[in-house]
Amino acid sequence: MDKRSQELMDYLSEAMKHTEASGFELVELLDIRTRLSAREPLFSEDDRARLERIDSWFIKMADFLLERISEVADLAEMRQRAHILPSHWWWYLDEIATAKGNVAG
Repeated sequence: MDKRSQELMDYLSEAMKHTEASGFELVELLDIRTRLSAREPLFSEDDRARLERIDSWFIKMADFLLERISEVADLAEMRQRAHILPSHWWWYLDEIATAKGNVAG
């Protein structure tokens, strides 16, 4: 993994430990995950496994992350304005949270 990818991955890993982050900071995490997505083809198996752990955290924490982000921004509106593709699923925390609720209910 190149140095910049390592820095981004380290940043996300550290951020997962700090749930007191503001909605603005959490939007930044989504942006960082987007930057990592372009670098994924160059990742080793270990790097991909680490990213999968980070992705699992995004899914597990979708409700919480959405709540905090909703304090500062409308995620659906942000997606629409930025033309975010469904392949960047981490920008769809609202839909993930809804789907998790449907499965649990």
